[in-house]
Amino acid sequence: MYNRVRLTDISVSAFTPAAGQKTYWDETLPAFGVRVGRKSKTFIVARDHGRRVTIGRYPDVSLREARKEAKRLLSLSSLPQAKTASPSMRDAVSLFLETRAQRNRAISKKEAERILHKHFLPELGDLPVAEVTTDQLNRIVDRLMKTPTMANCVFTAARTFFNWCVARRYLTQSPLAGLPLPNKPRTRDRVLTDDELVTIYRAASEMGYPFGTMIQLCIHTGMRRGELGALKWSYITPEYLTLPGNMTKNGQQHILPNLVGGILETIPKTSVYLFPSDADTPYSAWSKNKIKLDRLCGRSDWVIHDLRRTLSTKMAEWRIAPPHVIERILNHITGSMTPLA
Repeated sequence: MYNRVRLTDISVSAFTPAAGQKTYWDETLPAFGVRVGRKSKTFIVARDHGRRVTIGRYPDVSLREARKEAKRLLSLSSLPQAKTASPSMRDAVSLFLETRAQRNRAISKKEAERILHKHFLPELGDLPVAEVTTDQLNRIVDRLMKTPTMANCVFTAARTFFNWCVARRYLTQSPLAGLPLPNKPRTRDRVLTDDELVTIYRAASEMGYPFGTMIQLCIHTGMRRGELGALKWSYITPEYLTLPGNMTKNGQQHILPNLVGGILETIPKTSVYLFPSDADTPYSAWSKNKIKLDRLCGRSDWVIHDLRRTLSTKMAEWRIAPPHVIERILNHITGSMTPLA
């Protein structure tokens, strides 16, 4: 939502926070405006066929400084732009994973690599990045709409990649620019009942290694599925399970007591990973095996992360541990508690 007004120090200061984003465009410099959100006001300029460039936040950047920078950027828009040769999707993805994705945790980089290689390169790998269309990307995401969370993950990975391509000047605008997530993210609060938990656990035991065993370990430890799928034998001793910081969500090393030795003894040692893929990489066949387990237990109205929430809830309900201990078991850092504490 936007309006056209005369931007002055008084008007910018008077703009009130908005529940959604609201943009006010300047009457005297039409491509210059201020975007007002729930928590901040940000100066922006529209250039290069409508592409919006952020100048800075108010009041860290004054209106006078922002207007001066907007004029400079708009003057550059009228100049011939040097073009960077558009590489193939395959080459661009390879460079993206070597550079931009290096900033992520190892497990996040691995997931980005899996998504881009599985969902985009088979169909688009030989195309120049600049020739990939919105329709082509939409078709790929639309095929995943039966699994809304996966569709969102694939869309997000593609959006991040194409934004990187814009920054590298392979594109002037991302083919996904302005498109919302295919599905509205849901905040889940599902906690399994005791009977549901027993049913799923028994079905997982019947299913066995690898997927059934992983579900049993999820139930016992509350580990995230990505952590469990990347678990290595070197992280395990008879006393502890130690997750290094590069594979946890908060980047902190996480140590759990090894109370699942009986289950671990049933796992064959054929790789450095407890649950290797066919390519000897972290486990990734979650979706298809979740469907098999659902059929076996007769329930499909749950997701794997519900097991983690159920563990937390049941420990509190059964008074196994006080809240701050439960938080540490889940590797949540809250309040002023330090990792050492």
